[in-house]
Amino acid sequence: MQFEVEVHRNELGEWVAVAVAWNVQATGHTENEALARMMEALARHFKTSSQK
Repeated sequence: MQFEVEVHRNELGEWVAVAVAWNVQATGHTENEALARMMEALARHFKTSSQK
């Protein structure tokens, strides 16, 4: 599966990763941590949205 991800630093200096199509986002101390947390958040999002 491929999807568009935007990564940036917020005003607090945290890295923010956003899966654009689903508006799912996660933060981390590093870019890689933010991306890993975003993948976990996407997995939760897909699991809950498929149960509806």
